[in-house]
Amino acid sequence: MDPTSPPDARLRYQDRMLELYEGDQRTLGRSRGCDIQIGGGDGEPEDLGVSRSAATAFVRDGRVWVRNDSSSQPVYLVPEVGPTRVLEHKDEIASLPGRRMTVQLRGRVRTHEVQLEAEGAARPEGPSPDPDGPATQYLLDFTPAERRILAALCEPLLVQRGDKAKPASYAKAAERLYLSRSRVENCVADLVKKFASAGIPGLEGPEAKDNLCRYSVRTGSIGAKDLDLIP
Repeated sequence: MDPTSPPDARLRYQDRMLELYEGDQRTLGRSRGCDIQIGGGDGEPEDLGVSRSAATAFVRDGRVWVRNDSSSQPVYLVPEVGPTRVLEHKDEIASLPGRRMTVQLRGRVRTHEVQLEAEGAARPEGPSPDPDGPATQYLLDFTPAERRILAALCEPLLVQRGDKAKPASYAKAAERLYLSRSRVENCVADLVKKFASAGIPGLEGPEAKDNLCRYSVRTGSIGAKDLDLIP
């Protein structure tokens, strides 16, 4: 490590700030042995909803990652824009989707937030690896009319943050585009059928629309530039 080089990332919690370089890792949790003690240190009331070993932030191969270390509690990753990513299980990991992200540990007393900022680490050029998704992710092609409808459905995923970042309803998208709800529903039904037969996962049942929207945003098939198609 070159002491004159900037860190790859910084962790901030209350008045504490820790730097991370390639190969470093910093632990978060209620235990005094953690690099950042949360829910029990510095005069805080003990929060038993926070695991003793809750999470680890680390830098590998120029990427900033977060791993869930708890066998009982999820870890919530809230980007500057976009939906909350939940690391449900122990050892599940995700890479930083942008320059900044909030790591949330939702305890019984309150929600504890650690700010994670990438500095020298390279920002990923494409979607981050998704342990729940397929090994290969495909860029989806849409006609101009389909792209306009998908943009309206995906708008909250592209402009909202955290738990509010959910795909729009059929009714809301239709209202935004001055179209009938049936027109939007029929378009999505055709796309779901088309891409399900092509092997895109999750396009079955009541979650098919929302999964199509999330997949479209995650793969960059629908992006912020497409919002210009909405009146």
